[in-house]
Amino acid sequence: MKVLTIKSADVLEGEMQTEVHHTFGMEHYTDYVFKPRGDQRYSATIVIDDSAPVIRKVISASEGFPGLTFVIDDLDMENNTIERFHVQEGLVKEQLRSGWKWEQ
Repeated sequence: MKVLTIKSADVLEGEMQTEVHHTFGMEHYTDYVFKPRGDQRYSATIVIDDSAPVIRKVISASEGFPGLTFVIDDLDMENNTIERFHVQEGLVKEQLRSGWKWEQ
């Protein structure tokens, strides 16, 4: 199983958080209704068997948010590893992998 967390690097107003949530398609993977709680960073966490399609979707959809950076944490619970992607405007700006410590 994978635990996937997508978050914005910056604080977003409530309407923008909702727009990000739906543009990234997160409503298809969560069993709750997303409700922003004022101006704060967007964040959504899902548990999924195969995170790759969701990661591709988020990277691609981030193109629709010029100037915003998103962080994707992909935790593989079976292998005790995590990958972190810094995504901006449809591109992966940085990718880190780690077991016990972050490696570039």
